[in-house]
Order: sequence, then structure tokens, then C-alpha cells
Amino acid sequence: MFYDVPLIWQYVILAGAALALTLGGLWLYNRREKRRKHALELANLMKSWGLDWFAEAYDMYAVGDYSGLVHKVGEIVKAVRSDEAMVAKLGEVVKKVATYYAANDATKAAELLAILVADKVRPTSPPGA
Repeated sequence: MFYDVPLIWQYVILAGAALALTLGGLWLYNRREKRRKHALELANLMKSWGLDWFAEAYDMYAVGDYSGLVHKVGEIVKAVRSDEAMVAKLGEVVKKVATYYAANDATKAAELLAILVADKVRPTSPPGA
């Protein structure tokens, strides 16, 4: 294959191929690490908003615990299948969102208050019922 290529050029080609493979590998590694760092940042944001059960899944992904991630996804799927469990899981999130709106957006806070007052007057059924 390289019989008619001078020896010095064979070394240059070999070094260039090794350098290209090394740079390609480092680029792929850095992409994966950026994705994992982003998953950790997203998990911390979810924890601050009360979505701990999703945040645990992102933490597991970020550290490479894929078997734990599969089990966690199974837990989440089981939890969202029943209305009571879903409402219980999202209750803390609703409180934090309402608190945020009360502090930062008077229009949205008034909308939420109107919904809560209207629901006291007439009972509602859960979604999908």
C-alpha cells in the first residue's frame, strides 16, 4: 500500500492519522461530558422547583448509573399512572410556582387566585375523568 511512498511521508501520514484520531476522540469525550454537566445543572434546577423524582433520574444519567436510571424511569411511570400519586408528586411544584407568581407576576397570581376561588364554588373532576 505504501510501497512507493517515501519513508518520511509514511511517518507523517501515520502521525497525522494518530493526531486526527486523538482529536476526534477528545471531541467526542468532551461532548459527552458537556451533556452530563448539563444534566447535573438541569437536575439541580428541577430539585429547586420540587421535581426531585425527575432530578434523581438526571443525576443517575449524569454519573452513568444506567441500571438505576431504568429502575427510576419505571418508578416514574408507575407514579404517573394514578391520579392520586401524580397529584401528590406535583403538589410541591404547584406551591413553588404559585409562590413565584405571587412574588413576581401579579397578573398570573390573580389568574391562579380566580381559579382557586372558582373551584371552591363548583367541584371539579380530575383530568381524564
